[in-house]
Amino acid sequence: MSQAKVELSEKERACLEHLRQAREQGKSFSQYCREQDLSFNQWYWVKRELVRKGVIAGQGKANAKGQGAKPAGFVPVRLSPSAAPVVCRVSHPSGWVMECGSFPQAQWLAALLSGEAA
Repeated sequence: MSQAKVELSEKERACLEHLRQAREQGKSFSQYCREQDLSFNQWYWVKRELVRKGVIAGQGKANAKGQGAKPAGFVPVRLSPSAAPVVCRVSHPSGWVMECGSFPQAQWLAALLSGEAA
């Protein structure tokens, strides 16, 4: 399967560089922005767009200590054939698709789409 090339704006490329530098320094993105006198809110929205485009992975909400949530890794999924029609289909820009036989709870769907850890 070929992956389509994602066009990035100059601002998005700059954000990727800031994210790389923060990671190299072992700092959270918000801490890095404070120390570099950058507007975290401005760069947060650029970062969010990169997540939406599938360029970078979302990190979920920070925990109580201010550290980013650790990735959960692989989650076992059981697939079973069903005669039920697909009621809800969620597609991600990176290519994965999830189909549900009933409407999922709004809170679960919002967490899935925002990248929050469950």
